[in-house]
Amino acid sequence: MSASVLVVCAEPIGERMAGPAIRAAEVARALEARHDVTLMPTAFDDLDALIGAAGEHDVLVAQELPPTLTSRLARLPTRVALDLYNPIVMEVLEAVVGESPRVQRRIQGLIGMRALAQCAVADFIVCASERQRDLWLGAMAVNGLIDLELYRRDPALRSLIDVVPFGVPDEPFPGPAGDPVLKGVRPGIAADDRVLLWAGGIWGWLDPAVAIRAAKLLEEGGGKATHLVFMGTGRPWLDRTSQAEYPDAARELASSEGLLDRRVHFNEGWVPYAERARWLAEADLGVSAHRDSLEARFSFRTRILDYLWAGLPVVTSAGDALGDLVERERVGRAVPPGDAEAFAAACAELLDDDEVRAGTRERIAALAPSLRWSEATRPLLDWCERAPGLPPRRVNRAVLRRAVAGQYARTLPETARTKGPQAALRQVGRRVRRAFSPGGGGR
Repeated sequence: MSASVLVVCAEPIGERMAGPAIRAAEVARALEARHDVTLMPTAFDDLDALIGAAGEHDVLVAQELPPTLTSRLARLPTRVALDLYNPIVMEVLEAVVGESPRVQRRIQGLIGMRALAQCAVADFIVCASERQRDLWLGAMAVNGLIDLELYRRDPALRSLIDVVPFGVPDEPFPGPAGDPVLKGVRPGIAADDRVLLWAGGIWGWLDPAVAIRAAKLLEEGGGKATHLVFMGTGRPWLDRTSQAEYPDAARELASSEGLLDRRVHFNEGWVPYAERARWLAEADLGVSAHRDSLEARFSFRTRILDYLWAGLPVVTSAGDALGDLVERERVGRAVPPGDAEAFAAACAELLDDDEVRAGTRERIAALAPSLRWSEATRPLLDWCERAPGLPPRRVNRAVLRRAVAGQYARTLPETARTKGPQAALRQVGRRVRRAFSPGGGGR
């Protein structure tokens, strides 16, 4: 049965988008194949409008829910599908490293309580990998969010939480289109040089230093000129995070190694989503590197899928879900984290050995259809079809109230700092009363 589905996103949907906006837009597009879908960007700018829109739809699909919203959604008949593809409870460990210990603890606690509140009101949860699924199932189990009746009916709990990875477009990769953007155009890169493309951003949990040092090793090894290009350093909304310093650090390393603008190049902006194929078409390899951390174990490096869509062999760090995919399907090389020599050797093999490269490209072509958004979103498509006829999930009111109250307790210091103590007390008091009003913790 077709359902009316509201897909919300915290970020703008437009020409330049990072992961959350890309995922919301592509999920909405895939759901349109069988459902009546409304896409609502910057949804949290007006929570009253969002609640009103949610009440007019059968299903709400959201990647995050502010604390005020969780308790209000629990009162609506609307089914909630929570998209936890980004394991922020792990990412926050790295994201707050530049803050004071007190602020780090406050933000970590806030993120944990927010995740718990969201899980408490969700009818269905999706994530990007089986590893992430294990993470969220464990978190729900220790917080009393595994319903025994549901478990008896579905011991695998796929009806509660399933995997919807990032995908690639259903349309074939278009190949070169329009004027070149790199080879023979960007200063220092000749038309017949080779390009390693780093298509994502540069964050604190990644390791661009490995790729930069590998570029130096490739140069020292002689042969055809090979360049490392970072496709984007100015992520939309980056000024709202603590990550702005990391592109500067990567640029400083490239400069100190004598590679900046000669073998290592940084695009200062953020390539429009619709134009990324032009950059991918000129690359010879797609690369990514990360440090060995909990963030890496549960991450899902979404831009690696763009490499595979473009038919590019991949060199990446091992230890995450897509590193496992690269190794299992033999569509590139996954090397030990932090090992620049292994990274350079993997790049050299895939660039220089024509037989290895051809075989890798053949395997990428065979794998690509299974990565399409229409395939990736199938569990969510099917659940939305059933959702209007499903009984609502039993909300654990005690867990929801504890999680919502925990979020407010952690936002109080920041509210007091920016608006004053009296304003903070009024704001938190009003929100807590709303959360704990009759019917606020269940439906």
